[in-house]
Amino acid sequence: MTDEDLMLEGPPGEFGSGVVGVCDICHQRQAVIVLSKERFKLCVIDFLNKAWIKTDAKPAAPTPPFTSSREYLPTRAVPGGRAPVVVLSPTKQVKRPSVLVVPEVFGLTTQVLEAGVRLAHEGYEVILPDFAKTPGVNLATYAKLRGYRMLFDSVPVSQTRREPYLRVLEDCRLHVRSRPMVDPTHFGVLGISYGGALALAYAAQTPEVETVALAYPFMIRPTGWLQALRASVLAVYGADDNVAAPSLLLLREAARRYGFPFESLVLPGARHHFLNRDSKAYRLPEAELAWTRMMAHMKVSLQPPKVAPTPPHLASRDPLAAPRPTPPASAKPAVPSAAKGPDPVPASPAPGGKPPGTPAAPPSSATPVLPPNLSAGPTPSAPPPPAAGVPGGPRAPRPTGDRATQA
Repeated sequence: MTDEDLMLEGPPGEFGSGVVGVCDICHQRQAVIVLSKERFKLCVIDFLNKAWIKTDAKPAAPTPPFTSSREYLPTRAVPGGRAPVVVLSPTKQVKRPSVLVVPEVFGLTTQVLEAGVRLAHEGYEVILPDFAKTPGVNLATYAKLRGYRMLFDSVPVSQTRREPYLRVLEDCRLHVRSRPMVDPTHFGVLGISYGGALALAYAAQTPEVETVALAYPFMIRPTGWLQALRASVLAVYGADDNVAAPSLLLLREAARRYGFPFESLVLPGARHHFLNRDSKAYRLPEAELAWTRMMAHMKVSLQPPKVAPTPPHLASRDPLAAPRPTPPASAKPAVPSAAKGPDPVPASPAPGGKPPGTPAAPPSSATPVLPPNLSAGPTPSAPPPPAAGVPGGPRAPRPTGDRATQA
């Protein structure tokens, strides 16, 4: 049993994930907490003491960007009730969209796995059904269906032999959307070669599919299946592809007839399976350009850019209205002549005075003008004379007449 098999269920996203391993501080094998950002594995004591801040120990290897696992999803489309799938899950603890990768006729080949790895690096939850190991839908049956394509130059999807494939694809969508960190509102499909035809047929009957990226796919028939397709479709072909080249013209005609969004990328010098590293047709520059274009097509619909919220004072404005012109600061609004009224009558000068509007004469030189801060205040009044009988004041009058009478 490995350390990954002892993962605790539901670890807190802000602290990383709990596993059984060797602590990077005390070097004891026990239950540890993995800090994804700091890249440390810590036991409970060292985590509570924040020992990774004051230690000279080097952190362990960084957390991988995604994990892979082989699972068996329940389905009624095949005998045994189980279908093998490979799930690639990013380690970042955020909600993410999901993508279904439909394999080609040879199963999970190098180009199919590379498509899943590139999508997982971009932050998608990826599920890949392994048709080559599915009971009742094995490689021999898949090869017979490919032979029908060679005879009719397209893939007939109305036959009962293809119905189990489409039902397994639907079970894959239901399985991946039930995972805890998957956003169920964003879902895309990527198909390669023969799997591109199945991806196209599945997207046409599944309204939850938002976007479809295809690498040299085959056309399906009857084309009336595409009448219900509303997802945006990107198809990548090689200019020297003699196997799937006729399907490009049929796809363009179907897009024009049924009105679904369609884009195509034709790379000069590329042949069929130019994305497969194990094939002689592999071309690195064209392959990188095709992968980049398909990842960008997925991101437009599944990871749209976040829009900043509108400030409250601008929320009531019409976003389509033209901005109001700002008048210059020195310009004054013109007054209409009708609003001016009759010309004012000049006032007559006062007798012996000056006409109104004449500036005042400067003050005389005899009277000095002081600044406001030095202007003379009010003239202080003389102090009142002291009352009689007060020292320093006037003497009281001497009494006159008889003293007894005065008493």
